[in-house]
Amino acid sequence: MIYRILKVLCKLTIHSYFRRVQIIGKENIPTKGPYIFIANHPSAFMDPIVVATTVSPPVYFIAAGEYVGRGFKGWFFRQFLHMIPVFRPSTRPEDVHKNAEMFTHCFKHLGSKKSLLIFPEGVSITEKKIKPLKTGIARIARSAEIENNFSLNISIVPIGLNYSDPHQFRSDLFIKIGEPILVNDVISNQPEKEIEEVDKLTQLCEERLQETVIHIEEEEDNYILTALNTIYSRDIKTEFGFTFRQQEREFELHKELQDALTFFKNNHPQKFSDVLAELTAYDQTLKANHISDKAIKEIKSQISFRRIGTYIFGFPFFLFGWLTNTIPYILVNLILKKIKVNENFRGSLQLAFGLFIFLFFYASYTTIGIFSPFGWWALLAPILFYSSGIYSLIYLTAIRYSSKRNKLRKFLKSNKALLSQLIVQRKNLILNLENCRVEYQAKNNKA
Repeated sequence: MIYRILKVLCKLTIHSYFRRVQIIGKENIPTKGPYIFIANHPSAFMDPIVVATTVSPPVYFIAAGEYVGRGFKGWFFRQFLHMIPVFRPSTRPEDVHKNAEMFTHCFKHLGSKKSLLIFPEGVSITEKKIKPLKTGIARIARSAEIENNFSLNISIVPIGLNYSDPHQFRSDLFIKIGEPILVNDVISNQPEKEIEEVDKLTQLCEERLQETVIHIEEEEDNYILTALNTIYSRDIKTEFGFTFRQQEREFELHKELQDALTFFKNNHPQKFSDVLAELTAYDQTLKANHISDKAIKEIKSQISFRRIGTYIFGFPFFLFGWLTNTIPYILVNLILKKIKVNENFRGSLQLAFGLFIFLFFYASYTTIGIFSPFGWWALLAPILFYSSGIYSLIYLTAIRYSSKRNKLRKFLKSNKALLSQLIVQRKNLILNLENCRVEYQAKNNKA
């Protein structure tokens, strides 16, 4: 019961934290369990919350023992939050012997047709990359099937968590559920093949997981693709009529840019170097002057009276949302400033603190409202506070963006030489990138 309530609350919190959330591939989850869900792990505590609210079956998390804790905390986390502790030699060497109990719990849940959630990379680091997977997932799946005479039909379902920035409030989240792996298609009951089958299943899991994310091996490639997505993909999205919510199309575009980058790097190294030099020079000029590419692209756009009208008529709704949500919002940020937080955990803790602090304030407002002239109508207050709070965030973001854009316009118009330089740089860069795209697409058409 507690798990279900928290799942609903977490889902609402996720849609508040992220500006856009899209999930594709739910049809890839088989109709019957047991399941082992595997996912990449770029954002610590946030990742299990996102996966648990994405899939329908209740999931049991395999979590580091130091996070689960001991005593009442450990009991509560195991019983109500579905956590199964695993103990690492680097952090809890005295408890490593308890990992046998972890395997027993996993076999029990899978034998009961329940589902597990495992992050097989074994560590949480914010990178656009799948690190080599640990073999634990394959060993658990293989042993569970053998113990049950291959009757479980376990499905391993890969889930790719694609954050634009998991530590940035009002960023984007795209979740891709990949094609499942049927464990019984890979394993056998032959002890001499255990190592071979575990390695094969682990490799298959790694390949399927890579298909669900933007996987970039080299740091240099990561820089180039980030710059391309910031500068060039906006022009492509405009050309092909991408809408704001089409994250799947954006994901496919980023994959295509990644493939094109690899093609030119391997087949046309000189052209690759030339375009890289242009891209780097333009990017460095922008950063040195604190200017965004979007500002250069939109420098000639006119003032939108429709947007101004929206600001005017939307102000009362913004004000209500701001007044009812500002105190808990400030409290969350104050707490994060007071405690020292590793950057990889910042978004996760912001999400967690936000969930409980906003819940407390909404409950308090509602309770006060019940004893006011509003009476039981006050029970509708949380819905109103939540929706107006989201609108308030959207309104503030739009106002800040408009203000920033106007300041940049004034700056650039008073620095015409710099503006001319950037426009020429951008024009030449886009032209060269377009030529590369045409060449890459011609190669694909021939293939």
